[in-house]
Amino acid sequence: MDTLTIVVPWFGADTAGGAETQARQLAAAIHALGVPVEVWASDGRDSFAPPLPHYPEGLDTLDGVAVRRFAITPPASEPRVPPAVLRRGLLRELPVFPDHELRLLASLVSSDALLEAVATECPNRQFLFVLYPFPTSFWGTLLAGERAHLLPCLHDEPYARYSTYRWMFGRARRILSNSPAERRLALQLYGLPEQQAVVAGEGIKLDSRGDGAAFRARRGLAGPLLMWAGRRDASKNFPLLVAYVREYWARRGRSLRLLVGGRDPLDLPPALDQLVLDLGYIGDQEKADAYAAADVFVHPSTYESFSIVLMEAWLQGTPALVNANCAVTREAVHASGGGLSFGSFAEFAAALDLLLADQALRQQLGAQGRDFVLRTCRWDEVARATVTAIYVDAGLAPANPDAETIARRGA
Repeated sequence: MDTLTIVVPWFGADTAGGAETQARQLAAAIHALGVPVEVWASDGRDSFAPPLPHYPEGLDTLDGVAVRRFAITPPASEPRVPPAVLRRGLLRELPVFPDHELRLLASLVSSDALLEAVATECPNRQFLFVLYPFPTSFWGTLLAGERAHLLPCLHDEPYARYSTYRWMFGRARRILSNSPAERRLALQLYGLPEQQAVVAGEGIKLDSRGDGAAFRARRGLAGPLLMWAGRRDASKNFPLLVAYVREYWARRGRSLRLLVGGRDPLDLPPALDQLVLDLGYIGDQEKADAYAAADVFVHPSTYESFSIVLMEAWLQGTPALVNANCAVTREAVHASGGGLSFGSFAEFAAALDLLLADQALRQQLGAQGRDFVLRTCRWDEVARATVTAIYVDAGLAPANPDAETIARRGA
């Protein structure tokens, strides 16, 4: 059975980011099935750090999974083609792309050494490229040929419509989506055959239990608490969330706090110190305690393919209020019965009025969200679905009978 090689821009114990967390936990779950799996990444840390070496280059192991890290290739201001592509004369296989699209590719972190390894070791591996915008996925898909599969974490964002990515999605043997809405978006944007894109899903760790009362006591908090965790920037609509919460606070005149967790800096005016509590980058248990302490988890983002933080909040029994303009989180709320959605400030305020006034309703919605997570976010099932999509449904019969049996469990 060919080794399944997961390619991701960064990979490590302290690498932050939703797709990076997904890659780490998926690799461990596939390894637990007994399927041969490795992870290849640059030696950088993550998107929150400068594009410089952070981890030692070479071989490593994380969660029992073999890891190979390659020298990082920093972003460039001009379009560039990796040496591995030039040496093999593969540019003739590509259409002519607009200059601004090639500039976007060059502006993102890559690894020429990693791409050389993809080209060299391709005959003995199946590749799963994670995060669609990055050069490691685009050029890797070209170099890996029919052995390229894509876990894109696709968002409904402007550059998803670039011709570079249309080509890449069409070239990949199989597209593995995290949610039905993400799959539909890929089919719609790129005109793919139905069978080329499947929903493999995504999991989270299901064993954490938060202590909301202890969190409130440690922090000296009382009264209504809202929470958001993730990027605190425009890409996740964080400024909109702050504006809506501030307006709600001013209009209702009630005491409430917005808890925000995340690694990137938070720059807010001092006047909001009594409204917004910056938790910073917190550990797993403290984050679970914060979810459990919150009355409502508010998710303002429209750029999602799954949303780990939404599932983590539901796991702690906290109801959600999500942006109705995000098909992924809106559908998750409707499928689970785990919360409400808003499309304007008026809807945001009306939903908060309802939720904050009715503890029984909050408990009911939170319990329904938790049940949904326990049903749909099991990593062992996601790993089987992933292996099935790559080796069985794609017509790649594993040479090892035991591995074939493992793969077919997800069918």
